Amino acid sequence: MKIFDLHCHVDLFPSMQQAAKESGNMDIQIFSVTTTPKAYEKEISLLRDYETIKLALGLHPQLVKERSCELDLVKKYLPDAKYIGEIGLDFNRQFYESKDKQLHVFDTIIRECAYHKGKIISIHSVKSAKQVLDILEKYKCCQTCKCILHWYSGEIKQLKRAIEMGCFFSINLKMLESDNGKMIIERIPIERILVESDAPFIHDANNMMSLKELMSDTIEKLLMQRADFSLEQLYENNIQLFND
Repeated sequence: MKIFDLHCHVDLFPSMQQAAKESGNMDIQIFSVTTTPKAYEKEISLLRDYETIKLALGLHPQLVKERSCELDLVKKYLPDAKYIGEIGLDFNRQFYESKDKQLHVFDTIIRECAYHKGKIISIHSVKSAKQVLDILEKYKCCQTCKCILHWYSGEIKQLKRAIEMGCFFSINLKMLESDNGKMIIERIPIERILVESDAPFIHDANNMMSLKELMSDTIEKLLMQRADFSLEQLYENNIQLFND
């Protein structure tokens, strides 16, 4: 079975290139997010020959306090980058002091994505779903790009709004193991459901074998929770995302 992982930090594995090679051998398609544009800059040449790795240009909101100066580097690479992530907002207490910087960085990146069009974007939205959706709506980004809310944990009101806007949602095992996550998953239309690992941060998956096991477990539990969902639907959702 072909596996699609829509949010994975391959660059944080013990051997990024070994993981990339193994992903091809195991037919695991990976949306490989980065946390800084400097990391993306280094990885372009290292990962360009691995067809199963979709390398994304990112600037993680948790790093914006120290890395907002790298926004110009994001703007440099963004026109040619098909995949964008991890970007977004994180208003948890330990990151709230950088709120204004985060808003500026995310607003700028989404504006550029909407202008250049055709991007596939993985978005972090911890305690900030309304503000994330406000910015996506401001630039009509869901009309020009495909926006994926990674590990969504926000209010149902904003979930409904995101669905109306056309967002996809990448679901991981942590969501399937929490009451709030299960409640959210029940409300996502089947044609918007994707799966992710967020490895190596979940269950210590740090190579392709452990990643495949994690993803298989995630898919199995998702199918158990959503009786109206299927492997065929999951495959179609990924094909729609990448091939439209």
